[in-house]
Amino acid sequence: MNQTMISAAVSMNGLQRKLDIIADNVANLNTKGYKRKTASFADVLTNVQQHNDDFRQPGRVTPMGYTLGYGSMLTDLSRDMSQGSLQHTGVSTDVALQGNALFEVGTPTGTAWMREGSFHYIIDEDERILTSAEGHPVMSTNDTEIRIPAGYEMKIDEAGRVFGVKTGEPDEELGQIKVVRPLKPELLVQTENNLYVLPQGADRNTIVETLNLTGDRSDPNAPHVYVMQGMLEESNVSMVDEMADLIQAQRAYQLASRALMSGDAMWGLANSLRA
Repeated sequence: MNQTMISAAVSMNGLQRKLDIIADNVANLNTKGYKRKTASFADVLTNVQQHNDDFRQPGRVTPMGYTLGYGSMLTDLSRDMSQGSLQHTGVSTDVALQGNALFEVGTPTGTAWMREGSFHYIIDEDERILTSAEGHPVMSTNDTEIRIPAGYEMKIDEAGRVFGVKTGEPDEELGQIKVVRPLKPELLVQTENNLYVLPQGADRNTIVETLNLTGDRSDPNAPHVYVMQGMLEESNVSMVDEMADLIQAQRAYQLASRALMSGDAMWGLANSLRA
């Protein structure tokens, strides 16, 4: 396979993956708490080939040599963790995060994190357990489930503290929602239902950090993260940006495919030559 076809094939492979990422973003445009994926590309085996001395002519101002590469490939898939817009729902079990943070939930396979706060209750005898939409219990700062006694309504303050509210009785603190900050979000592995987990064998403390939201908020080093009850975070995907990226990726893919066809045509011409 000649260099033209190699470069075109490598580029088409990377661009196909970019198109898949754009399609994933568009498909999750209305998914609560979804974070946009972005792709980065790099040249493949780029090096400088030297000209022979015949190219060293009087008056030449450009340096000798020319760049030879083999297309580009996808080198990094990252997530845009920027804040999505907040939508007021008025539902007491809907919770949104303002700031760079994730909720912690317990799953059958271990700890996971999520941005979406569309929580629900699971009835357990005379109590209700706060869970995700998939039934994963929302963890407290004590690494226990958050349980709401029967007859009490749930109230959550901006620090994530959960209170049981009952008419005629003082509020009862039931725990605090555990919130973590992703230190290296690019290392988190996204699984089904927009859950994030640690890669196998990774050290938790190097990837996520448990936040203390009850400290002095005037402290410049305090985490600027707020828990908002009765609200949900929208996806941070912009349809305009995705459409612009889609057009660029499609045009680049079209260009690479034409280069591949040109290489094929040249080979066909060479094969048809007769001595």
